[in-house]
Amino acid sequence: MRFLLIIVIIVGSFSIKSFSQTLFYQDVFYGGVTAGGFSTEQGSGAGVLNLYIEPGSTIRKAYLFSYRAGFPSNSSLIVNGVPFLIDTTNILMSVSHANSNFTPINLYYEDITTYLTNNFTNTFNITIPNQTGLPIGWGWSTVFIFIEYNNSALPKIATSLWVNDKNFVGNEFYNYYNLMPIDNSNPVSFSLYSDRTVDTIFSEGYHSYINSNLLGVIGGSDAVNSLWSGAGVKGHFYYQNNMLFGLDDDTPDSLMGGSDGLADIKSYINNNDTSFDFQLTHQKYPNNLPGRTNVNLAEIITYTTPCDTFSTTATALQDTICLDNSVQLNATGGSIYNWYSPFSTFNDSTLANPMASPLQTTTYIVTIKNDSGCAKTEHVKIWVTQPIDSITTTPTICGNATGSITAHYNTNANYSFTLYDNNFNPLTNNTTGVFNQLPEEIYIVENTLHNCTFYDTITVNAINNVIANFYSFPQAPWNNPNQPLGKAPMEVSFFNTSQNANTYLWSITQQPNNDTIVEIPNCTGITSSCGLQHFFTEGGTFEVCLIAYNNQPQCADTVCKTIFIDANENVSVFIPNVFTPNGDNENDNFIIQLIGAEYLESLEVAIFNRWGQQISNYKLEIGNSISNLESPISNLTIWNGTTTAGNKASEGTYFYIISYTTKAGETVTEKGTVSLLR
Repeated sequence: MRFLLIIVIIVGSFSIKSFSQTLFYQDVFYGGVTAGGFSTEQGSGAGVLNLYIEPGSTIRKAYLFSYRAGFPSNSSLIVNGVPFLIDTTNILMSVSHANSNFTPINLYYEDITTYLTNNFTNTFNITIPNQTGLPIGWGWSTVFIFIEYNNSALPKIATSLWVNDKNFVGNEFYNYYNLMPIDNSNPVSFSLYSDRTVDTIFSEGYHSYINSNLLGVIGGSDAVNSLWSGAGVKGHFYYQNNMLFGLDDDTPDSLMGGSDGLADIKSYINNNDTSFDFQLTHQKYPNNLPGRTNVNLAEIITYTTPCDTFSTTATALQDTICLDNSVQLNATGGSIYNWYSPFSTFNDSTLANPMASPLQTTTYIVTIKNDSGCAKTEHVKIWVTQPIDSITTTPTICGNATGSITAHYNTNANYSFTLYDNNFNPLTNNTTGVFNQLPEEIYIVENTLHNCTFYDTITVNAINNVIANFYSFPQAPWNNPNQPLGKAPMEVSFFNTSQNANTYLWSITQQPNNDTIVEIPNCTGITSSCGLQHFFTEGGTFEVCLIAYNNQPQCADTVCKTIFIDANENVSVFIPNVFTPNGDNENDNFIIQLIGAEYLESLEVAIFNRWGQQISNYKLEIGNSISNLESPISNLTIWNGTTTAGNKASEGTYFYIISYTTKAGETVTEKGTVSLLR
């Protein structure tokens, strides 16, 4: 079984130019190098990785690598019973894959030098925990361990670890440069770490070349619990004492093939070379491009060199900064410097002490070359404090304070939050990022972490669920406003049936001149007092409107309905049944209400006591008062409660006879009683 880390990569370009890859680590020292890993194919799984470390050695540097496809949650790799949370801030690269289910492919690392120093071992029992509920292709898959060990009894060795940060489709070109001068009198180890390279028997493998020299066709599976032949090719080895040794099924010869991802490439390069090219071409390229492309993850080059060991350092003025801030980096030990991070910009990346502006937490890699042309790398990790991930809102009910603001962020981060109104007046603060009972408004959310403060402007919108409505009695034919509701004069009641409102404003306007004849102030609650009764004295078309709102006028809904009341050209008389002539100025006279007075020719009212004696008489004729009755409704004072002799009439019931003649010649007589109370 073969063990090593893999990574899948894809591209959207068919360019055949040579691409430089990312140099992650380079060193020269006395000792040896060993590396290996395995794929679990289906994400979770367990396996045993056996490497080799010369007895009597000490750990110089050790890295654990893993990659994830898609966006599974963070996961811990269990190594010899110890969980290692793969910190997604330690990302080396992110590339795409032709199969969208696997995109993106992200490669991560964890420095396990201290762990191995305290727990020295050659054997690694590794488990990737089970991951459920993920889309097809998502998950953490491959594990890979790279180890340098110091041993003064062994000769010098140089190592260079590169990762693929390019997107390729079917034809992958890599260039390794700024290497130590290579001594090709000894083996030059080239170890490949890939994933999802399908078996060559299906013509899904890759031709591999060094400086255009064919090494062979690779493809197959270096996997535990292998279910299929696409888990990728990985080279397993150790190199020490100027010798290359293969582990698992990898052979230290000059060829690669099948699942053998290790080759001694000394015959393909010149002595003292400091660069060379590597190429992978799919068996079906350029026709019938495969579904899985961009398969290479990382490569390790190990060799002997005439370079001497030399000391280098890399530091930063501070290791934690706020997003959008810059940090000064500093490296020593060389004459030429080259800083790199895929998530940063520099004022000048070739300075020993550049200013860097990272977009996220990142590890800076600096290549340091001395006057002898020998180059090493150093790493500096800068933690970038980020604002919260996002903010969502829940709208309020208009007129109420039911809205909310919720901040979304890494639950392990100890943010503090302050909520401001749009004028930057503080409202409240907490550590949860959740603010409830908010009215409609524009807010400013302040989030603070590690003395870094960020601001977001957020709007809590409102939902107006007020529905204004009413009905009338008599019931109006709303869908046919030309159909009369009745004849004037008549009283119409309007009943409020609005929903989700508590304040109302009624109005009635007569059309077509839009003359307002009724407008009542706000009333609250759906009660009889919030309804409307109106006595229509004349006919016409009327628009009845109700404005209903919840607490605030802007939370309103308006409904208007049109009614039609027929004009009445007849005379109507409304007669009270009681009056109280006691001098209190309240109902002291017997008054009748005359509607349609303009249609009268004459009117006479006679009052009789219970014995039939006439005690009062009222007469209205043309040329007298009728011509002065300009209002459609006229009130006529008929009797003040005294007899024709001028005496106060006693309490009791009296009889009246009202007789009037219209201009149309119609004579009408009405009889009735009225009570006199004192």
